[in-house]
Amino acid sequence: MYRVYRHVNPRLERDFSAWYRRAEQIPDPELRKQALASMNSKKFHCQGGAVYAAQVPSQIHTLVPLIVAYQTISDYLDNLCDRSTSLDPADFRQLHLSMQDALTPGAPLRDYYCYRQEKDDGGFLADLVRSCQEKVAALPAYPLVQQRVLELSCLYSDLQVYKHVAHDQREEQLFAWWERYRPHYPQLYWQEFAAVTGSTIGIFALFCLATDPALSEQEVQAVDSAYFPWICGLHILLDYLIDLEEDRVGGDLNFVSYYRSDQEATERLSYFFEQAKASVRHLPNPVFHRLIVNGLVAFYLVDRKVNRRQPQIYTIAKQLMRRANNMSTLFFYLNGLLVRR
Repeated sequence: MYRVYRHVNPRLERDFSAWYRRAEQIPDPELRKQALASMNSKKFHCQGGAVYAAQVPSQIHTLVPLIVAYQTISDYLDNLCDRSTSLDPADFRQLHLSMQDALTPGAPLRDYYCYRQEKDDGGFLADLVRSCQEKVAALPAYPLVQQRVLELSCLYSDLQVYKHVAHDQREEQLFAWWERYRPHYPQLYWQEFAAVTGSTIGIFALFCLATDPALSEQEVQAVDSAYFPWICGLHILLDYLIDLEEDRVGGDLNFVSYYRSDQEATERLSYFFEQAKASVRHLPNPVFHRLIVNGLVAFYLVDRKVNRRQPQIYTIAKQLMRRANNMSTLFFYLNGLLVRR
C-alpha cells in the first residue's frame, strides 16, 4: 500500500488527467459527454487496476499508463453501448475491435465508429489504442501472454455486445453464447460465466507477469487459471451485488439477480471467494494476489450502497464479510472507509 500511495497513484493521476483533458476536447458532443461521464463515474476502475503495478516498482512507468489507457477504453465503450443512440450489435462489436487492436503492437487502426452516427472524437479512441500498443510492445515477455490477453479481451467484447442488445434479445443471446463454453466450465452457472468475462483484472495480472524476461508458460497458466474464473468472477459478482437494487429499479441486467434466493447468492459468492483464496497459493507472488482477493471483498462491501436501507444487499454483504474475516480484509475495509470519506 505504501507503493500504491507513494508511487502508483501519483503516476495514475498524471495519466488519467491527461486523458481527461483529451476527452474534454472531443468535437462530437455525444461522444464527449459519454467519455467524460465514464471517466467521472468509473475512475475507481483505473485506480483498482493500477494497484497491480505495485508488484513491479521498476515498471510502474510502463504498467500504470498501460492499465489506465486500456481501462479508459473499456469504460468509454461501456458508456457508448449502455447509453447508446444505437442498439446495433454490429456497432458494438466494431467499437470493441479497438480493445483487441490495443493489445496488438503494430495493428492498423480501424474506423471504430463506422456503424454509428457520431464519429468525430478528435482521435481520442485511436490515441488510447496507440498508447496501449506502445506500452505492451515494451513488456519483455509480452509474446508469452499476448494470445491469452487477446482471448480474454474477445470474451469481454462478446459480453458487451450481448448484454447491450435489445432487452428482448439479450438473454437468448447470452444463453446461446454460454452453451459454447459450458463444457469447459461445468462448475459455473451461466450468469457466473458472463460475470467472469466482464472483468479486466485478469488482463492486468498478465501484463505484470510480462515484465519478467524469464517468465515461463507454467506461470502464465497458473495466474490465468486463478483469475479466470475465480478472481475475475468474484470481482464482477461483487460489483453486481452492490448494484442489485439500482439495476432492479432501472431495469438493467444484473447477474446476481438470477440466483434463486439470497441464500444461494451468498453461497455462490462465498464459493468464488474460497476458490479464489485457494487458487492463489501456488502463484508467483502469492501474498500480493491474496491481498487482491481480500481487498476486493472489502472494497466492494464498504460501498455506500451496502446499508440497512437495502436489506437484501446488506444481508448478503454482512455474511460475506463474516466469512472473509481476517486481518487483511479488515485493513482494506478500514482503508476503504477512509478513502471514501
